[in-house]
Amino acid sequence: MTILQELAALYDARAVEKKWPRPGFSTEKIGAVVVLAGDGSVSEIRRLGSFEKNKFVPRRMTVPAAIKRASGIKPNTFWDKTAYALGVTETPDGPGQGKRTAAEHAAWVAAHLELLEGATDPALIALHRFCETWESERFADHPDAAGLVDQNVVFRLGDGGLVHDLPAAQALLTGAGEGDAICLVSGRAGPVARLHPSIKGVMGAQTAGASLVSFNDAAYESHGKKQGDNAPVSEAAAFAYGTALNALLAKGSGNHLRIGGDTVAFWAEEPEAENWFDAMLAGAGDPAAEPELAGRLRAMAEGRRRDDVALNPDARLFVLGLAPNAARLAVRYWHPGTLGDFARAVTRFWDDMAIAPSPFAKDGALMPPKPWALLYDVAAQRDAGNIPATLGGELMRAIMTGGRYPATWLAALMGRLRIEGEPDAKAGKVDGRRAAAIAAILRRNHGQEVPMALDEGARDVAYLLGRLFGAYVYAEKSYQERGAGLRQKYMGAASATPARVFPVLMRGYEHNLSSLRKAGGMKAGSGARADRAVAAIIDALEGEMPATLPLEAQGRFFIGFYHQISAFYAKPEEAADALIDDTDAEGDAA
Repeated sequence: MTILQELAALYDARAVEKKWPRPGFSTEKIGAVVVLAGDGSVSEIRRLGSFEKNKFVPRRMTVPAAIKRASGIKPNTFWDKTAYALGVTETPDGPGQGKRTAAEHAAWVAAHLELLEGATDPALIALHRFCETWESERFADHPDAAGLVDQNVVFRLGDGGLVHDLPAAQALLTGAGEGDAICLVSGRAGPVARLHPSIKGVMGAQTAGASLVSFNDAAYESHGKKQGDNAPVSEAAAFAYGTALNALLAKGSGNHLRIGGDTVAFWAEEPEAENWFDAMLAGAGDPAAEPELAGRLRAMAEGRRRDDVALNPDARLFVLGLAPNAARLAVRYWHPGTLGDFARAVTRFWDDMAIAPSPFAKDGALMPPKPWALLYDVAAQRDAGNIPATLGGELMRAIMTGGRYPATWLAALMGRLRIEGEPDAKAGKVDGRRAAAIAAILRRNHGQEVPMALDEGARDVAYLLGRLFGAYVYAEKSYQERGAGLRQKYMGAASATPARVFPVLMRGYEHNLSSLRKAGGMKAGSGARADRAVAAIIDALEGEMPATLPLEAQGRFFIGFYHQISAFYAKPEEAADALIDDTDAEGDAA
């Protein structure tokens, strides 16, 4: 099934339980209610909503579906912002009229006078009289409403129900549509939606909403068919998919997450599966429960049934990646699958990322790696705005489908390592996460065997050179912390052009080693550890020093560096053991 069909099916399955708007209605932010008297005069303009952290938050309310008005003057029915409904907007001098406020209010009034002509319900009669008699200057008679300018407002008669909820008002809203055709989503005949619903909540898109489906250029017209006639979708189906997607993307829904520049919506036949998806890829919920959830997911991936897991591996799970594209939305990826597929894909991603020491360990427990967090490790200054535009979508597609990781990911990782030097300590275990990501790319994309932890028997030249560079850096740090040390100066050059750089590094290492031996104590022990490692690595290299290393080999270089540095610092007491061993050796020689 298509994206629109699955979203429409989601609406049919959950609309009643979730209290989603019924057809012809939408959920909007309403800041005030205008209380009318029987003669149409305004008794009160009352605030709707609450204050959170000293900021007014309007109430979310079901109202007749909002009109799309990217441009032009188009009034909503039975509600609207104060410029339309009351003829008042915010100006430099306070509440008043802007350039087109009078025209907006006139359009709202004219539409309602026509709609309410002949109405017999008292509330509708009062609204009709309001349209005939209201003058925007009277807004000043309600000083408490000054803070509600430009909010959306609804109407009620006295203490009665809201006008748009009255049966008489809803009868006026259910008019026949135009141009019945076979709907491509439902397969049933119905009025065609000329304009599709606006989708809100996609990061970077217009706050008023953007279209998932739209036709607004002559290039998309054929045989005289314009707008929605190009690909007929009924008004009912368009409403259903739009309502469902907006609900998934709504703040606090728990059915969306941000990965790089993409907004990812997800849903499942079994709602509990959605919690698994959110916890495993976004880290939502209780972090302490993540290892247990990960264990359940791995059991499902391996076909092992657990009594505490009632979920069906064949339950359907849907993942939709969206990104802004001017006034529209771009679909980065669409992945319909099963919970079992998801379990196998995600656990394979975890296995690809495995490395020791693990940067994902917390309080002795392994936490699942989060794709969104990994993207920050390739962004300058760890700013989300600096994450490569398409990388998030490509990474998620690779994870969900089991396909190749984006080639740009490795290039971005190595670029940051060359530019950045020493990572910011405040960002956590950046080196480990980068090493894990590089290992994942090498394993999946290039079919290479990458050591899980320090492999002293490995003979890969790039890996050995990374280890050697790590030993040089360790010796320098053990002797003296410098503002710009070997790592900051030479990481990029050493990994790319080792034959040119390592002779220089060797001379500096010999100076640091001599200084460590003279310093005595723990520093001498550190020197001994470094020297043993350097001797073993140089012996394994057998004089091989390539002029250049390709990008994949540079990745292995960094993994070797990470393993060697981690091994040096894993057990600080070994430095004292090395000093004792070295001293004993000197005594025996004497």
